[in-house]
Amino acid sequence: MMKPKIEEASQWCYRGVWGVLTRWFHVPHQPPTLPASAQDEQIRSFKPSEGFLNYLKLQFWFFCLLIDVGIFVGWVIITFNWPWVGMLLAIPALLVAVLPDIVAFVAIYLRFDTTWYVISDRSLRIRRGIWVIHETTI
Repeated sequence: MMKPKIEEASQWCYRGVWGVLTRWFHVPHQPPTLPASAQDEQIRSFKPSEGFLNYLKLQFWFFCLLIDVGIFVGWVIITFNWPWVGMLLAIPALLVAVLPDIVAFVAIYLRFDTTWYVISDRSLRIRRGIWVIHETTI
């Protein structure tokens, strides 16, 4: 019985934090529109699949691992050769390794949430972007 309460609380926190971020970055909640030439023309709007999000996260973890391992190896080499310098650089190295990862992970979800596809009988419109919204109509 305790588990649903924890999941409910975590979802509430997630929606609150995510709501602040999406308002701050002005993430549009509605899909873009297309001018319809005929009233019977069908227009479909949809977001990317979860597979796209999983692909972005796989890229993130791969590059995160490469960069963070590089930072750690550099810190170990410095610590081995100059222990005092290594101790002084421990916290900055940790911050340099972790803070960009957090920002990049949030950016992945923002990129996913800001991507829309709108298809009609005559065109395809793709909208994406976080700070600058790009719309491409084909």
